[in-house]
Amino acid sequence: MKKVSFAAVLALFCFCVSGFSQSGGGVSNTYKIGSIDFIAIKDTDTNMGKNILTKPNSEVVKRVMPDNQNPSSINAFVVKTSSKTILIDAGVGAGGNLIKNLAAAGISPDKVDIILITHMHGDHIGGLISPDNKKVFPAADVYVAAPEIGYWAGNISANVGNTNLAKAVRAVYGNKFKTFEWGENVTPEIKSVKAQGHTPGHTVFDISSGEEKLTVIADLIHSLKVQTADPSISVTFDVDPLQAVDTRKRILREASKNKTRVAGMHIPFPGVGTVTETDNGGYFFNPALK
Repeated sequence: MKKVSFAAVLALFCFCVSGFSQSGGGVSNTYKIGSIDFIAIKDTDTNMGKNILTKPNSEVVKRVMPDNQNPSSINAFVVKTSSKTILIDAGVGAGGNLIKNLAAAGISPDKVDIILITHMHGDHIGGLISPDNKKVFPAADVYVAAPEIGYWAGNISANVGNTNLAKAVRAVYGNKFKTFEWGENVTPEIKSVKAQGHTPGHTVFDISSGEEKLTVIADLIHSLKVQTADPSISVTFDVDPLQAVDTRKRILREASKNKTRVAGMHIPFPGVGTVTETDNGGYFFNPALK
């Protein structure tokens, strides 16, 4: 299977993401959070080499990825409650497999009620609109953190392609496009958590049912092998790398302390597991089985 450069996605941020090959063979994994079904959906495979890292020649990088291979994914997640189907992030769009893999999980785009966006990079919002600027999820309300909207709407970003994509998504969804403030419960089961750094409005989501909880950590981790071994290493497309480090350390520390499952958009599919803090300040990621 051909792997593709994740950096290519961030450079393109367009409706037809030609830097991605088809992953082939759609897959989904279902987990339980209390009474909720939590479904991991693979959009496509990627391979993020060391050049995306702020310290590509560090001893940690040399140790954990000496061959410069870092298999990863673009993932999305579905939360199915008794009354709602909620999608978290929408993948890359053209070049990805989200719609096919949602279908394999028995989920039709027109049955998605709510879409929660962790941030507005193209590999998270590209799947919201078709190449001819139509809604892919016609019935869904799309929610994004208010600071994230302000960042892209204000043309602050140097990434013109991504800015245009963010604006196109807002225009296409019109009054179905909504904002939330950090700390709010966007749905009764899902609370938004401030996690800025990667982007100014980057958000993680705590999903709870009964006594069980899972945290969707979004893009806190791009390089699993490196950033669990040394959380102080950022990626070159973090808007504020130092803030991204602080956020990553805080949320991983809380997840380890509370034994909370985490789910990441770029942790190799299915991207769900637990993290355990090690003696040297790093973490061990253990994939979840259920």
